[in-house]
Amino acid sequence: MNLLSISLDMLSSAVTYAMFALAVVLAYRTSRVLMFCVGEIGMTSAYVLRDVWQWSGGGAAGFMLAAVVALGVAALAGWVLYALLRRLSATGDHFVGTVVTIAASIFFDGLMSAVWGGQTVQLPFPHGAVLVGGASLSLLSLAIVLIGGALLAALLLVFYRSRAGIELQAVAGNWQLAVLMGIPAARRLSTVWIVASMLSAVGGICSGAISAVSSSGAAVGFSGIVAAIMGGLTSPLGALAGALVMAVGENLTSLYFDARYSVAVPVLLLVLLLALRPAGLSGRIERISRT
Repeated sequence: MNLLSISLDMLSSAVTYAMFALAVVLAYRTSRVLMFCVGEIGMTSAYVLRDVWQWSGGGAAGFMLAAVVALGVAALAGWVLYALLRRLSATGDHFVGTVVTIAASIFFDGLMSAVWGGQTVQLPFPHGAVLVGGASLSLLSLAIVLIGGALLAALLLVFYRSRAGIELQAVAGNWQLAVLMGIPAARRLSTVWIVASMLSAVGGICSGAISAVSSSGAAVGFSGIVAAIMGGLTSPLGALAGALVMAVGENLTSLYFDARYSVAVPVLLLVLLLALRPAGLSGRIERISRT
């Protein structure tokens, strides 16, 4: 296998994990809730995309319609999650919010079993390759890296440079002060949960395109969660770094040992990181004071 094609596979995996990791970071940084249902939302959206695409007759127009419907389903899930969290976590107990996301993961897992029987299906993306420097590069992986990378870059630009992103950081830092300054905190938080769920949908579709769509495939979200934890849970850039480390570790394990061993990579990396660098790759340390 050529080094260029191996690197492309690693990057496509990293982009997929980064979608989930960034979703987790956005939810945690603003709400202090660990979003455990990213993988389940992603796989459910991938199932919806496949069904609507087939129903519409295929083609580019059918894909656009299917993508809109799949992202719409994810956005609805994010809005419902936010509404539940706002009602159930009104006292500020963030643990309750985390439990809500665990319950949501169980719900979506049951939904996939009830509607699709948990069957493994392929997304009808065209498969092809292009020769570059003697290496055969998958067009699908290349599209994931280019389009996904552009999407991640745009989100980071919005988060760090736009007015909405700066207001969101203010809400994450001090909700009460942000409200006193006239920032629509509730609207910003609902937007975060909707965007996080849509990112999970894109991650699920990318994962389904690379391999397949199945209820067990929702485990890919766990790799995204671990990548977010490795990055420090509050740093978007740290999440991207964690996703890259995760992808490199899993791909090298599959390449030089056995693909079955790659499932242990997230746990091993997490244990090593917590032992050597508890604050995460970003080095951010959360300081909580009680008054």
